[in-house]
Amino acid sequence: MTLRDWVFEWLQTYKRVMLKPSTYDAYVTYASNVTCDVELNSVTTADVQGLINGMVLRGCAYSTVKHMLTIVRQSCRKARQLGLIDNLAMLDNLELPRRAPAVVSPLGSAQVQALIARSSMSFYGDFFVTLMMTGARVGELIALRWCDVDLFNRVLHIRNTDYHGQLQAVKTRNGARDIPIFPDLFTVISRQRRPSARAADRVFVNTLGRPIVYRSLLDAWHRFTRVAGISVSPIGLHVLRHTFAHTVLRAGVPVKVVSRWLGHGDIYITLSIYDAVDADDMARAADIVAGVFSAHDTPHLQKKQMTAVGGQSSMWL
Repeated sequence: MTLRDWVFEWLQTYKRVMLKPSTYDAYVTYASNVTCDVELNSVTTADVQGLINGMVLRGCAYSTVKHMLTIVRQSCRKARQLGLIDNLAMLDNLELPRRAPAVVSPLGSAQVQALIARSSMSFYGDFFVTLMMTGARVGELIALRWCDVDLFNRVLHIRNTDYHGQLQAVKTRNGARDIPIFPDLFTVISRQRRPSARAADRVFVNTLGRPIVYRSLLDAWHRFTRVAGISVSPIGLHVLRHTFAHTVLRAGVPVKVVSRWLGHGDIYITLSIYDAVDADDMARAADIVAGVFSAHDTPHLQKKQMTAVGGQSSMWL
């Protein structure tokens, strides 16, 4: 049995029934990069490194390479437990590519206002506005049902995500959370009452009253941004989650609160992904620094003239 054959057998036998369908499908996608046809017990470090190198040359993202390697590691450990291989030496001394820093490009304040003002130009305009106002993940908002909306106590209960029209529990314990409904969000949510048995009581539905299909939603978003004059590159829907986090952090909401709101398990995730410094931040910082140094005379910045002996020249200290 080759390494490639074993990886897919391991997925089918030991992972298929243990994982959510979306997670299993992701595993299969990452495993498709395991193209090593070397016999399982003869795989070397060079063979595994070859898989990594090939993915780098094909331009695969760092996260994709790492997920592929995780699958190889897990499947090989299982093979060792079953006596299919003698040791795990092939997993030692591997080199991974450097992880490229995440580039966060949230919408600017003018673009935020344009999105809100022109949301009626798209059937999914309220969906886009709600994404930005809640910071929810796209799948979480697609999955939102009226039983998850407490308009009396002004709370959205995030408990599920959507996968090809089917509801799944959110992936992590921190992902299950309650999001406050503030007045503007209340107005947007209240406009959505369109009862439909076909939509399984979803708050947001497509033009046929059925659960929203992600691909169609993304196409609608691209059309809307062109018509509304919102230009950001790249401009996937996740930019709205970035915009929420970026905006509320700069408005002074404590990072621990923002982390909980977004469903993160660690504030480091929130800071490392969403708290990037932009040109506006630097401009505001420059104003503060200018104020600090102009607010009072600092002796080390005062110009002092010192006449040289004989009065022939001078210098500034």
